[in-house]
Amino acid sequence: MPRLEEALGAAAAKARNAAFGLLDLVVPPVCLLCGEGLEREGEESLCPACDDGLPSFSRPLCAGCGGAPVRSALDFCPPCRGTCSRDGLVVLGPFKGGVRDLVHAFKYRADFGAGRYLARRLAMRAAVELGQCCDLVVPVPLHRRRLRSRGFNQAALLARRISKQTGRPLLARALERRIHTRSLTGLDLRERKREVRGAMNLRRGVSVEGRRVLVVDDVFTSGATTEECCRILKRAGASRVIVAAVARA
Repeated sequence: MPRLEEALGAAAAKARNAAFGLLDLVVPPVCLLCGEGLEREGEESLCPACDDGLPSFSRPLCAGCGGAPVRSALDFCPPCRGTCSRDGLVVLGPFKGGVRDLVHAFKYRADFGAGRYLARRLAMRAAVELGQCCDLVVPVPLHRRRLRSRGFNQAALLARRISKQTGRPLLARALERRIHTRSLTGLDLRERKREVRGAMNLRRGVSVEGRRVLVVDDVFTSGATTEECCRILKRAGASRVIVAAVARA
């Protein structure tokens, strides 16, 4: 039954994607944020003004807390060293302004053009900060109940696009969210960690032994959810696990 629900959710997402693709054939390309007409066709984009105004981080953030600026995406600030399972963090920008608007359009209004744009930008950022230091791409999973209500897993779609752009294999169903947790909004870090602890597992037959894994999510807040994913992957033998997220909330 869970696989059927997941398949139905994926089918709904594909149908929406196809509809937007047909629309693109008859509607001139416009900026994803302001609606200004764009001169060139092709990949989803922003007008020069919106592109210049898109918030981004000029320096990598601590792979532990995601707050303190550090020298590289594989660095930790002193208080975070040795405290978590992830080995690095790549974030496109803060969760505000145009980044927040694009994430909301993608996540809540099924704007797959915004999703493709964000994935493309995140893949470029990861390539600059990480080079070729990942072997597999794995999305943060959604519980089947959330997947059924939304119709698609935004992290999985981001991961699929990043996999295609980087040429790294995608393990879309490597992780399973077996427990439907409550919303983490309003919870402190300790409560968030407790809520997600044991909520996921590595699916039977999946091997990450000795592999370097890039875990993809849309928004990095406390890091509790991605930390649980990284903990499971490390326990399964992954040699390195790095998180890539569109925004830091």
